[in-house]
Amino acid sequence: MSRVVLTASVEVEGLPAELWPLLTDTERMNRTLGMREVRYEPIEPRATDGAGTAARFIAHTRLGGLPVTYEEEPFEFVVPERYSVRRRLRGGLFSELVTRLELAPVGARPGGPSGGAEHTRVTCTLELLPRVGLLTPILRRSVQQSLDGMIAAAEEASRRRTGKGDPVVPPPIVDRHHLDRALETLRETGVGVHLVRRLQELVLTAHEADLVAVRPFELAALWDTEPRELLRALLHSVKAGLFELRWSLVCPSCRTFTEQLRGLDEVPPEGHCQLCDISFELDVDRAVEATFVVHPGVRKVNDATFCIGGPGRTPHVLGQVNVASGATGTFVAPSGNDRYRLFARGGAAVRLVIDAQGAPSARITAGESHFDSEEIRVAPGAHLEVVNESASPRHVKLERLVYASQAATASVLATMEDFRRLFSADLLKRGTPLKVARVAMFFSDLTGSTALYSKIGDAAAFRMVDDHFDLLRAVVAAHEGVIVKTMGDAVMAAFHEERKCVAAAVESLRRFEAFRAEREHGDAVGLKLGMYAGPCYVVTANGVLDYFGQTVNVTSRIQHLADSGELVLETRQLESLPEADRAKVREVERFEAQVKGVDAPLHLVRVRLTATT
Repeated sequence: MSRVVLTASVEVEGLPAELWPLLTDTERMNRTLGMREVRYEPIEPRATDGAGTAARFIAHTRLGGLPVTYEEEPFEFVVPERYSVRRRLRGGLFSELVTRLELAPVGARPGGPSGGAEHTRVTCTLELLPRVGLLTPILRRSVQQSLDGMIAAAEEASRRRTGKGDPVVPPPIVDRHHLDRALETLRETGVGVHLVRRLQELVLTAHEADLVAVRPFELAALWDTEPRELLRALLHSVKAGLFELRWSLVCPSCRTFTEQLRGLDEVPPEGHCQLCDISFELDVDRAVEATFVVHPGVRKVNDATFCIGGPGRTPHVLGQVNVASGATGTFVAPSGNDRYRLFARGGAAVRLVIDAQGAPSARITAGESHFDSEEIRVAPGAHLEVVNESASPRHVKLERLVYASQAATASVLATMEDFRRLFSADLLKRGTPLKVARVAMFFSDLTGSTALYSKIGDAAAFRMVDDHFDLLRAVVAAHEGVIVKTMGDAVMAAFHEERKCVAAAVESLRRFEAFRAEREHGDAVGLKLGMYAGPCYVVTANGVLDYFGQTVNVTSRIQHLADSGELVLETRQLESLPEADRAKVREVERFEAQVKGVDAPLHLVRVRLTATT
């Protein structure tokens, strides 16, 4: 049976690298083209003497009003040049559908209406294999309609690149009463007027693809807004009824959502990515991310899936190829200075080092669970060959090893007072801790407080202790940390960023000196702090998020090494501070200490405020 192959191309404004992220957002494109949602089921690969398919999913959808089921292979692509995807149908009018898209720069058009801007030729190809030859004319017309839609989507992507995209069609149906009430509640919580206005505009005008998984830090970059300020606004918008909060489990390799949950208490102890065929611990620094979807009472959007495999979902992947058993896939080594690796489905990985003095080519073999080398060193633009010696077809990808910094992870939210206050019910189920890759924390202690109770009485002493808690709470919040708990007259505070923890500790010492000077009997008390950073676990205790593990224990022990008016921390932490922050303290002593639970001695430094601070 002969194949039906139709091709169309269009010349649009913009460079391939500019258009690539828009044209490879296949989830959005399929919605724009009016395609139906897709339901995916996991399957295991078949291997018959090296034959079979690299597909990991069976997809169910409707085409032309008829139900269809197909196996979808992983997309093959080279950034920002081309992509293709093969779908093998189980029954229906045709047995196979291949979609290709290519981008080629064509240079500027000096005489054109765009004033000499760079242009790109976008070529779209659809290829299908009919089961019955008599149906070819009908299928050709259907394919042509899909091809016309892809060309229109390419033109729209060019306009959207400069903020001139087409309006949402059809116009969204919005419950204005619910929207106005939610916005008014949001304003009453203290969210800035400018952010309330932007969120209103987002709900009213955004494409539904932009409202089913809003990533706050990604949106903040687009709006040129302080990330945590926008995250705070979205958290309050959940309570106001404007958005709903979702938790997404993110694969550490492809970094796509493997599952979306409504609460942290639904998070399992381990995640699994069907596409990459790997299981992973749920490290809340990277594997659990908060996203937001518009509240259905405000605007109904279809939060179903329309495509799971487009290259736009994996911007850190520079190339991907499906390699049959016994076959060879090829790549071109990048020219950048980032960290890279080759990854084969199932978890095999090899470091790729780009070195001007490296080899011009390399050949490496992927077995069932590992490559035959741990590292390859090649020159920029080197020719790479990957041989698949496993029994099954598998996809291999070239990854840039830079974790996305635009993820509002559960670890970030756990150090936000607004989240802990607003979502006390949306916490981990007891006995199911999640690992935090790294958190910075300090313990403080109010010295002299025991004697103070005897000296001035319980009521006056308690008031001073409580006021000092308010002082520390304000300082910690100003440095984007959170008071995890108070213990007697001590405080445990946690921070997502190490430098902000140091800055908060120093500021606490400074503010406490003013606090003492303003109060009668203030000279009877002092403040001492200890700081440390490392991995730990977050867990629910007494209805709130708490941290436990060796890092917590070590921080507490370091705090006990401090004297009144001192901060004790690791030497490297002090040395990493900007000069302006280091000038606020003076070193009293550098020393080593053997702390229980840590094998090697810690290199610590004892600091006090400078005389001018």
